[in-house]
Amino acid sequence: MRPRSYLFILIALILLGVGLFVLRSKNQQAANQNVLPSFAIENPDDVTLIFMTNQAGDKQIYLKKQSDGTWTVNDSFVASQSKVRFLLEETMSNLHTDGPAPKAAFDNIISYMSINGIKVEAYTGGDQPEMVYIIGNTTPNQLGTYYKKPGDETPYIVDLQGFNGFLNVRYELEEDRWISRTVFSSIKEQIDSVSVEYPEASRSFKMIQPESGTFVTASEIIKENNKNTGAIRSYFTLFEKLNFETFVFTESDSLYNALTTAQPFCTITVNSKNRGKDELKFFKKDAYEKMHGLYDENGNPLVNDPSRYYALYNKLNRVLIVQDYTFGKVMKEAKDFTNRIEM
Repeated sequence: MRPRSYLFILIALILLGVGLFVLRSKNQQAANQNVLPSFAIENPDDVTLIFMTNQAGDKQIYLKKQSDGTWTVNDSFVASQSKVRFLLEETMSNLHTDGPAPKAAFDNIISYMSINGIKVEAYTGGDQPEMVYIIGNTTPNQLGTYYKKPGDETPYIVDLQGFNGFLNVRYELEEDRWISRTVFSSIKEQIDSVSVEYPEASRSFKMIQPESGTFVTASEIIKENNKNTGAIRSYFTLFEKLNFETFVFTESDSLYNALTTAQPFCTITVNSKNRGKDELKFFKKDAYEKMHGLYDENGNPLVNDPSRYYALYNKLNRVLIVQDYTFGKVMKEAKDFTNRIEM
């Protein structure tokens, strides 16, 4: 073979090698570009603390897991367990990164985050967070939400697979939204005593459940020879799960202060092994203008709302709204636990 032929082969091999190198570099570069940051928490069961705050720092939420597995909010109140689980299991662990936001929108997105963004930190027991990100506004089509890692100049579009909507509303910064709505939550075996008090002593009663299981009552009309033990036993089963509807969201504390000095029309107190003392005081709630067609037996418009009451709970310094449908069944009177047929 001539020397010139060797030269052509050598040049061809060199060009082939250069081509393969360039192709491999481009493929590697493309592969790197396709590696998107993950905002999802891999093991939600390991999370022990979720911290959320706005950029001004004047609204902060601490959701902390206790030793018994329950969650509290801001170290002050029992949190809604279902709501915390929804945030962890249905949102934070299922986040899907769609891709980077359009470069033309970077400045606007980051500017919004710097003012209105929500910073989220998730801890799994250590001093350093397992996951940190900042949540911004929604995409123009409202199918995704902008997320960004602190220090990263690129915001990303994040969504949930199979869910069409935005996610920032799930990271609520109002404390009241996270507080548990549960007032009474004890099974019969956990309850030590129940008392129901009315302004009229004859309607009031107290029931005690000693370890022996024999109910003891304190009442003007319930006596040992006329008490209905079956009715008492059934009554104790009604306190497994009773929730209030909502808070009264007002700028002023005038209603709360007024109710603390007013006489409730009913007070229910449950002492239990699992929750300690739960006391709920009920107050009449005025009827509202749109309550058309509701009249008393004399044909007069109702003065009070028959379906809802105001309430004060000993574990919350808020005015609650409770439904008669929920709590009416435990607003019993002493006469409801007496044998009505004389023997």
